[in-house]
Amino acid sequence: MTSRNSAITTLSRGMLAALLLSFVFMVPNAFAAAEKTGVVDVAKVIQQMAETKKAENILKSTSAQWKGSLDKLKNDFESSAASYEKQKAGLSKAAREQKAKELELKLKNAQKFQMDKFGPGGALDKKKAELFAPIRAKMLAAVKSVADKEGFNLIIDKQAMVYGASAADITAKVIAQLK
Repeated sequence: MTSRNSAITTLSRGMLAALLLSFVFMVPNAFAAAEKTGVVDVAKVIQQMAETKKAENILKSTSAQWKGSLDKLKNDFESSAASYEKQKAGLSKAAREQKAKELELKLKNAQKFQMDKFGPGGALDKKKAELFAPIRAKMLAAVKSVADKEGFNLIIDKQAMVYGASAADITAKVIAQLK
């Protein structure tokens, strides 16, 4: 009788362990099923914002101004180089070396200006980040507001989505929230 009770107890413990394990593995799936995921086309939302057009105009104006300064530096270098080539034959060796150094300096200044303003991490990139940071923050606040109203637990950018139902797309609602 004792061996029979121990067999039943062992069987009961095994069933209890199996039940607990199945519960542990089923609970995360139950929570995952309750999550609601949405999609938003971030680029489209940002493009629709009035602030974006204003920021783009500021960037164009700033870029055009710097481009004008760069063109002036390049033209100065080119005219100095052309003048040097004409005078080169009549100059002494020391004067040629001095003029060559001046030309090299002008070229380096133009290249440095170009990199400082238009290169990676340059002034134009910084200006763009400065102008678009508040726009992005406003867009994210609108996304959060719509997500909270609609009961979404997760919102992803449409650009990162491989597949999704059109019902999950909240882009139009976010644009409406911003207006």
